[in-house]
Amino acid sequence: MKRPAYYPFKSAAAEKEYLAYYQEAAINRWPVPFVDVTVDTTYGPTYARVSGPQLAPPLVLLPGINASSLMWSPNVAAWSEHYRVYAVDLINDFGRSRDSRLIWRKADFINWLDEYFTKLGLRDNINLVGMSYGGWLAALYALEHPNRLRKVALLAPGATVLKMNWTFLRRSAESALWGGKYSEGLFNWLFADGLKKGQGCALTMSDFGHCLYMGTKCFKKRFFVYLTVLSDAQWQSLQVPTLFMVGEHEKLYSPRKVLQRLEKVAPQVQTSLVPGAGHDLTSVQAELINEQVLQFLQA
Repeated sequence: MKRPAYYPFKSAAAEKEYLAYYQEAAINRWPVPFVDVTVDTTYGPTYARVSGPQLAPPLVLLPGINASSLMWSPNVAAWSEHYRVYAVDLINDFGRSRDSRLIWRKADFINWLDEYFTKLGLRDNINLVGMSYGGWLAALYALEHPNRLRKVALLAPGATVLKMNWTFLRRSAESALWGGKYSEGLFNWLFADGLKKGQGCALTMSDFGHCLYMGTKCFKKRFFVYLTVLSDAQWQSLQVPTLFMVGEHEKLYSPRKVLQRLEKVAPQVQTSLVPGAGHDLTSVQAELINEQVLQFLQA
């Protein structure tokens, strides 16, 4: 079946509304100059907001699910001083990337990302940072294509180390099925530290929540590849220098059990428990995240 020209949006009006919101949000929230870069892949055109010196080493940022590249606004100023930063909108998700074929397995994501790097003109020595869903994808890519990466930072990746707990899965299912108060409850529970901090957040939860709302309002619902846990053998085979960061109040899984497993099966992975934050760590503790990621990349 031929897709309408406005796909992946619900309608042409929804496309217009979302893109107008998205552009305004980028202008208002992105703290450094940027250029819009879209390259074609066999999975569809892929967008990145690119900042930093043209000749600086590449740093690619993969966002969490439904978050879009705008989620990196608290972090890009610090990182783009030293790196050419590519803040990507994931294929098959909110933002300006547009999937042209079904993404239904892990291999599709890995193939898309590898092709995307090549089309961007990036060869080897890529630094890769992923948050949540993007962290899981970054870990998978590091296993499959270690020779293309210099370092990788995983920020509260979904699953990857441990299965996500039943409370999170139940709340997510309720939100997907019924929305409304269930979506609001999931948001308030998952990002409790950011809501408590309020305007003290580098990206306020009200701005982030509006981003999620606009995506849900304007995009068609799509199939998402389910997050998986890496085996002991996979963690032990990880060759790329890796930093793993998780908030002390993380709700997807027990942060301490995650760190215990990594210490046992992958002691080569550098870990950090971020105080006073949960799944909102990049906003609630932006300065700490920015500093520790930079220290890791520059070591």
